[in-house]
Amino acid sequence: MPKIYLNPKFNGSCKQFTRRDTTRKHHVYATLLRFRNNPSHPSLHTEKLVHSNVWSIRLDKGNRLFFFWNNTKDTAIFFFVGPHDAYKTIGKK
Repeated sequence: MPKIYLNPKFNGSCKQFTRRDTTRKHHVYATLLRFRNNPSHPSLHTEKLVHSNVWSIRLDKGNRLFFFWNNTKDTAIFFFVGPHDAYKTIGKK
């Protein structure tokens, strides 16, 4: 079971993503819990972005949670939640 670290950037993007929508907020944290319990759960659609060390898991059809693994691969560091298309800029940073 991996550890989860929520980077301050994640907290900011999550606050913006869930603004005035408690259902969305619960869904984000339920997805994080599912990931912690089983990172390869089929519903997460975990995937590594091409030419990057960034990974994503599916929140819903259009939104993703983005993270990378620490050096020992025992902690997932989440840094952004938002639209699927964010990978176009995130993977290049």
